[in-house]
Amino acid sequence: MMGRSLLALKVAAPALLVLAVWQVIVQARPRSEFFFGSPLGIARESWVLTTEGGFARDLGITALEAILGFLSGTVFGTAVGLLLWMSKTAYAIAKPYLIALGSVPTFALGPVLIFWFGTGIWSKVALAFLATFVVAVVQAYTGATEADPNLLRLVRAFGGTRWQVFTKIIVPSAMIWVLAGIRLNIGMALLGAFIGEFLSSRFGLGYLIIVAQGLYNVNQVWVGILGIIFIAIVFHLATLPIERWANRWK
Repeated sequence: MMGRSLLALKVAAPALLVLAVWQVIVQARPRSEFFFGSPLGIARESWVLTTEGGFARDLGITALEAILGFLSGTVFGTAVGLLLWMSKTAYAIAKPYLIALGSVPTFALGPVLIFWFGTGIWSKVALAFLATFVVAVVQAYTGATEADPNLLRLVRAFGGTRWQVFTKIIVPSAMIWVLAGIRLNIGMALLGAFIGEFLSSRFGLGYLIIVAQGLYNVNQVWVGILGIIFIAIVFHLATLPIERWANRWK
């Protein structure tokens, strides 16, 4: 217990040092707070936004958009990747389209999706979906093709059907790759949701940052950024048990 507390203190020490130096510089040069903000100013803005209730709403909306896009993109992308393993012809046909979709920046597709789905939550979910879909397809397909050939030969030697090979060998092999990429996909989903909010929205952390930018309120911009970091940390902690479970398959 004491060792964990000491480790936590060591991890927090650099951040605390940066905040202390930051606040000292702003105190010495008050005009610099307009451009860089200050730790005390950020804390003050956080308190104001929290007590007004708007910050919790924006935080929850962004998190909801990201998680919906992540779940739909990961599940659908994994299914497509596994289906492509079953047909080399289908993979050869789909490959250039996957490359094209993966190479298009999510930001470029934002206006089109907002035009289709409106400025509400679903355009952000769609952007988060697109940001995670290609990654999930590639992870699932790569994991399927990396299945242990010795296991495949063993199952076939005992008269295993193609369906048994798929369910007993291919799917577990692919799941290891998919679950290993969960952390990356959550970050991509959060990025997609934020881009959608930044382009057009009425709620969410992206909207909060845009409003703060228009008001030249740097401290409030930092509050929005810290909100995104908080969501990413929560998602990261939530994936740790899943990754530990996935490692057991190895």
